[in-house]
Amino acid sequence: MVLFHGYFDNCTAVAAELQANAADHAHLYGLAVERWGDEADTRIIGEYCAVIADPDQHHLRLSRSPLRAPPLCYFHDERLAAAASVPRALFAVGVDQKLSDRRIGDTALVNFTDREDSWFEGIRRVPTGAIVELQRGRERTLRTYYDLFALPDVRMGSDAEYLARAGELLDEGVRACLAGFKRPGTTLSAGLDTPQVAARTLAALPEDQRLPSFTFHPEDGYDGREEPLTLGNERPFVERFAAMHPRLEPHFTANEGYGHDHRWNDFFHLMSGAPTGLSNMYVFHGIFAEAVKAGCDVLLLAEWGNYTFSDKGDWGYVEYFLKGNFRQWWRAISSLSRDDRSLPAHIAARTLSALLPRSLWKLGKRLYRRGGQSLLDLMQPLSPQFRESSGADSRLKASGWEIERYQPWNRRHAQRLLFQMDDAEAAEIYQAFEQMYGVAQRDPMAYRPFVEFCFGLPVKMFMRDGIVRWMAKEMAKGIMPEEQRANAANGRWDADWHLRIGRQRQAYLAELDRLEADERIGPMLDIPRLRANLVDWPDQTEVDPQQVYGREFAVPRALLIARFVRYIEGRNDG
Repeated sequence: MVLFHGYFDNCTAVAAELQANAADHAHLYGLAVERWGDEADTRIIGEYCAVIADPDQHHLRLSRSPLRAPPLCYFHDERLAAAASVPRALFAVGVDQKLSDRRIGDTALVNFTDREDSWFEGIRRVPTGAIVELQRGRERTLRTYYDLFALPDVRMGSDAEYLARAGELLDEGVRACLAGFKRPGTTLSAGLDTPQVAARTLAALPEDQRLPSFTFHPEDGYDGREEPLTLGNERPFVERFAAMHPRLEPHFTANEGYGHDHRWNDFFHLMSGAPTGLSNMYVFHGIFAEAVKAGCDVLLLAEWGNYTFSDKGDWGYVEYFLKGNFRQWWRAISSLSRDDRSLPAHIAARTLSALLPRSLWKLGKRLYRRGGQSLLDLMQPLSPQFRESSGADSRLKASGWEIERYQPWNRRHAQRLLFQMDDAEAAEIYQAFEQMYGVAQRDPMAYRPFVEFCFGLPVKMFMRDGIVRWMAKEMAKGIMPEEQRANAANGRWDADWHLRIGRQRQAYLAELDRLEADERIGPMLDIPRLRANLVDWPDQTEVDPQQVYGREFAVPRALLIARFVRYIEGRNDG
């Protein structure tokens, strides 16, 4: 028996090779595994999870596609083997529903490096690009069939060839994501990624079909204060981009009235989880709701753009230096002059400190902060006692993960830093949004041939002559206004946090008071620090991270953990 959830991008080619029906994906997947074994999952391009069951042999084969895939979790002991896309299905067949303090601690510290861990004792997640086999009387086996970090280098004769091939593969990805849908829509920002998807989607649609786009922006009342090199309101750029593409149908949402906790209970039910990302995912509610109103059956994203063609090429600061390409290294370093730090400080931060061992790097970071707290300590809500008793601190140290340290030496090192946490439960979040709103989501930037091409490119395609995101900016010529193409500011997600949290501040303070008296949750959270973040409330949006992180991140994450624990444990006290 074969259960298949997801889609093939190359089902026609696979079906032709197997002489099978391309429309029956479950049957096609089963035939592929029967013919090719584990190699089937490398030949199939798409996003899926699958279960092959042999009841006579008490055997299950579980798999998830590389890069992106719907979630798949399982339980296995001497009496039961069960798998499902959500944990609640496992509880329905008798698996005990016991929350894992380990996961609560790790998630609060943004540590997803255990790719198999879940929110419940005894339940594991199947990692992306992996196969798990379960059989009665035997230990489970896990095989990683896809190595993201061993992709071959891509070398071509000229810039024009690189750019042309990138465009061809991205167009293929767009067409693959549109297959089977009638009314697509797309997210649209002021950046370099989503406009590429929008423009290429327009080219792939019939000439008389319009393309709805969806953009979030701050609510009225936002004071416009933002950190250096960030863009709080992307709407003006999007409007100018839309004017260049008359078939675009722009929609805007300020997510009016939404709090950071919008529909959390629905997520708890649909996901049986509460990853930290949920604390500021409210912006997608307005986008999906507008897509429903526009009659869209699929929403195109560009989440993987920053990993692929529009990567900044940050490893160039070290790679150029180590390889003796000092001309390019100097241009990259000197281009940072817009920052308020001195040139020696840039050299130390971008190149020299990247080569330090962890202990010396941490010492240097403490000296640089001059008494300030680490960003992780500011943004996480746990008490020191729970961080220690849950083992969260020791596991974080053992993992080597440093949220403030992204200092890659080369492309492969950059990939390991970016993907050491698998998908950090993004698959569960997007599956929940699809279920809430009935709109599918696809990301053409995650089309595997496009990803593999971009992951093999040399540093010069991303950082050149002091220009970061070089390839994305070249591909953007003629697609967007020059002001947008040259814009160095990054979109500021949750720019109006001060407004949204501020209006719920008194309710949150009252909730923290109740939680402090809770025997289960009170010891988990650093209530005095969290309360102080709300009591000492600034008159305007703060831009200093030492002031922002405790308020924008720690407070919502504390409430997220507390409400999830109460939801799962069936508690209504307070």
